[in-house]
Amino acid sequence: MFSLLCILTFLGDDVMRKVSIVDIKQVPPKNWEEALSRFVTLKKAQQYAPKTIEGYVENVRAFYRRYGEKAWGDSCRDCLLNYLAQDGIAPSTYNVRLKTLRPFFAYCVSEGGLASNPTDGLKFRHEEPRMVDHSLETLQAMVAVMDTTKFTGLRDKALFFLSLDSGIRPSEALQLKVEDIDTSLCRCAIRGTTAKTRRNRVVFFSMPTAELVKKLIDVRPPEWDVSTPVFCSSYGEPWETREWTRQLDRYAKKAGVKRFSAYDLRHQHAIQFLRNGGDVMTLSHEMGHANLTMTQKYLALADEDIQKTHAKASPINNLFPKRKRLGRI
Repeated sequence: MFSLLCILTFLGDDVMRKVSIVDIKQVPPKNWEEALSRFVTLKKAQQYAPKTIEGYVENVRAFYRRYGEKAWGDSCRDCLLNYLAQDGIAPSTYNVRLKTLRPFFAYCVSEGGLASNPTDGLKFRHEEPRMVDHSLETLQAMVAVMDTTKFTGLRDKALFFLSLDSGIRPSEALQLKVEDIDTSLCRCAIRGTTAKTRRNRVVFFSMPTAELVKKLIDVRPPEWDVSTPVFCSSYGEPWETREWTRQLDRYAKKAGVKRFSAYDLRHQHAIQFLRNGGDVMTLSHEMGHANLTMTQKYLALADEDIQKTHAKASPINNLFPKRKRLGRI
């Protein structure tokens, strides 16, 4: 042992250089499940929204449930094309699948799990956004069937008003805490950790909405601490967007309305905001759009409404009244 130590001391750095590690070899994921686990860890580290990560997981699992391990390797491209070419698949479904699978496969390539990205060269399909335009009577009918003598009814009416009043995303509204809302100033702060764009912003609402939200906060039992969301279940548990939509479906059936989702309130706010003279830049900031692309779609819908009104009310119609066309004599 002493002799070896003397030799190592004498040789010094030359020996250390010979036994040191130069390169660290990358260990690729063994299968898609390991790849997905590592992918999710990366997205959490990058502070992606929980809903976004959940979407990745659901779509990746759905793909591999259908095709299994054969889609982990050379057959992945063929499986993907078959998955996207199913008969009757809607453009929105096609786009969601492609949007969520593409970054996952890109990660697999970077980690050495796949030789190439099977989504390369595939483009998104054109889809028309679902723009709703409920009448005033429909909105009044929905509110009329909410029983505010019960916690659930008060919660639903307050959330309905806040969503329609501010254009807040359902997922953002359902994560609001008491400290985020200032009913005296009629505004609430949306934290970057809960916002879709990961940016802090403030939305405003009117006094009738403030009164409902304040009443909802006042009836909270003392056992609910600051971590309990304002819009929660009657047991103080967090609520999901899909649960809010199901609740709205129940109200729609009672009110005789064909269809009503949580996002309808956000769309309705945008359309009415523009119809009432609001500008595009303010609306884009208020709704938390990353750019003006989505906002301009609302503007186009509002412009169509204005054009139809103009066609009916134009003064030119009085100058040139329509004449009855005579038939053959």
